[in-house]
Amino acid sequence: MQITFLGTGTSNGIPMVACACAVCRSDNPRNKRLRSSVWLEKDGHALLIDASSDFRQQALTHNILDVDDVLITHTHADHVFGLDEFRRFNIKYQKRVNVYLSAEADKELRATLRYMYETPRQAGGGITALDNHILQNYQAINIGGFSVAALPIKHGLYEIFGYRVDDFAYLTDCSEIPEKTFERLKNLNVLVLDALRDTPHPTHFSLEQAVAAARRIGARQTYFTHIAHNLEHETTNKTLLPNMQLAYDGLKVII
Repeated sequence: MQITFLGTGTSNGIPMVACACAVCRSDNPRNKRLRSSVWLEKDGHALLIDASSDFRQQALTHNILDVDDVLITHTHADHVFGLDEFRRFNIKYQKRVNVYLSAEADKELRATLRYMYETPRQAGGGITALDNHILQNYQAINIGGFSVAALPIKHGLYEIFGYRVDDFAYLTDCSEIPEKTFERLKNLNVLVLDALRDTPHPTHFSLEQAVAAARRIGARQTYFTHIAHNLEHETTNKTLLPNMQLAYDGLKVII
């Protein structure tokens, strides 16, 4: 499996609008972070986790020519507003795109992006056509040769999904991991985990909390994502062990 980090930034992206901090003004490309998403490829099939609001730019940068299947962690704007870009695949390939998500996320998505699910009053430039597939907590399914398990985690007061895909796990926007989910995270090759900043936050792991969770999970390699402008890439990575590092946009990892 090849993992490509399409984006590693928080909901604001980095640089942030109207910010003149050192990280937002940095010339280091690893401090420039689009909204968080990953692209998985294996045996000729690809799987997208979250359709970030930067998906158009990410698809052009990484030459993503088609999307069949998408795993949605939750319905905040930075994780689903890229779904609007999929109308291009609908038109080009005359197909619908499969979206896998929780029952609650399905309900919220149909309300937030209702124009995609209702009969349009006018088509205009096209409307994304999606097929939603509801996953239950801890449900395991096969998607195009990927073994996928939906793992509940807490994002503040909300329960959302992280995903285990084969020996890879992706837990973004995470502030707490239930015990039953910890049990499903054994024997990982690669873990991707939320680490927003170096100070506490009510809905995300801080870097210290993320490191503690990563140590307990014990993956061979951990990458931190959904990173705010509080963490400078090079400076922060020097404080971390080699098997726990900040990810960056464009990073490719092969399992």
